[in-house]
Amino acid sequence: MNALSLFTQVEGRIPRQTYWLGIIVITVVGLPVIAVATYMGGGTGGAIANLLFLWCGFALSAKRAQDRGKHYLFVAAYFGLLAVLTNLSASQSKMMSGMAAQPSPLLVVVSLLFLAYVVFLFIELGLRRGTVGPNRYGPDPIES
Repeated sequence: MNALSLFTQVEGRIPRQTYWLGIIVITVVGLPVIAVATYMGGGTGGAIANLLFLWCGFALSAKRAQDRGKHYLFVAAYFGLLAVLTNLSASQSKMMSGMAAQPSPLLVVVSLLFLAYVVFLFIELGLRRGTVGPNRYGPDPIES
């Protein structure tokens, strides 16, 4: 699998080592690119760069989930919870500006769900071995 398909396509399987190396690449390359894009293009430039690297992380994580025998939507739940949490947090900040803010019960529940899912994904994608042998997503990447 070449680097372009590793970070852009959701088909196939990758082992843990490739996953972690990809995460390191996304972090080392993505953070400075997003910072420069934000500096040069303002919020819009930063948002576009952020979306690009979010997609790269999604494609990488989807392939890792498929190595574990899970559908890529298994990873999409993380991004869905992240979007809900971000919107709830932003809306609460606007409502409570200038006041001592107590987080809403809904924000607390979504935050706890998100945290639990992050820990679960860390273990599932980052620590556990993939399916031994071929599965419905392709051949075992370790045997290839």
